[in-house]
Amino acid sequence: MTVAALTMYVEPVEVCDAYRQLAAAVALRLDTTLEPAPEELPALWTHPELLLAQTCGYPWATRLRDQVRLVAAPRYTFEGCADAEHCAFILVPEALAADSLADLRGKRVALNGLDSNTGMNLLRHAVAPLAERGRFFGEVIVSESHANSLALLQQGHADVAAVDAVTYGYLQRAEPGRVAGLRLLQRTRSSPALPFITAASRSDAEVKALRAALGDSLTADPELAAVLAIASFAAVDEATYLPLLDWRRDAVEQGYPVIG
Repeated sequence: MTVAALTMYVEPVEVCDAYRQLAAAVALRLDTTLEPAPEELPALWTHPELLLAQTCGYPWATRLRDQVRLVAAPRYTFEGCADAEHCAFILVPEALAADSLADLRGKRVALNGLDSNTGMNLLRHAVAPLAERGRFFGEVIVSESHANSLALLQQGHADVAAVDAVTYGYLQRAEPGRVAGLRLLQRTRSSPALPFITAASRSDAEVKALRAALGDSLTADPELAAVLAIASFAAVDEATYLPLLDWRRDAVEQGYPVIG
């Protein structure tokens, strides 16, 4: 039983479909038949017969490191992306009177998840120097997705959110109304793009074959590559993602271990 699913970016629909096509194309090139994958990401990520999935770099660094193998990271073509890295856009409503991060003290922040690199870890790293007694924001709202964070900003239920440049790019391109009325206050530092992973039991030869299949599948279908906004893939290893833990440590050493 082999499973594969690329479900980190599920909106808009054409993007979700394109990632499904990519996973199927990789399996076909490797002459592997896919079985239905678990719907819950934690179960998918640690499935013993995982062929291919995508995860966030922060969960990989904090809990998946010894349970999966890193394969590759996409080189996305959106603004805020370079090589195989991306950043988060720190966004606020256009009407909010704020010119810098310091102006957000006491405001409501929307986090897509407490284990998100772009939505939490990079934002925490940016805010840590401004925190006082471990506090900076007035309220923390966990939205459960970047898209939901954008909606909370538009609806006036939150004042700031850090949104992955790739998510923002997909939505701005296909449904610009979902980012309307918002403005970029600041970009976070760059960070490795979300990695593609496989089961820990895969051999070096299998990982190499997966990288080749990813690249070949993209090259063979320029329309698919355009929908995904992926130019190519870069091989990655543990050293690529361990800096995410350095940024967490920086925040902890500045007395800001948890966004609040």
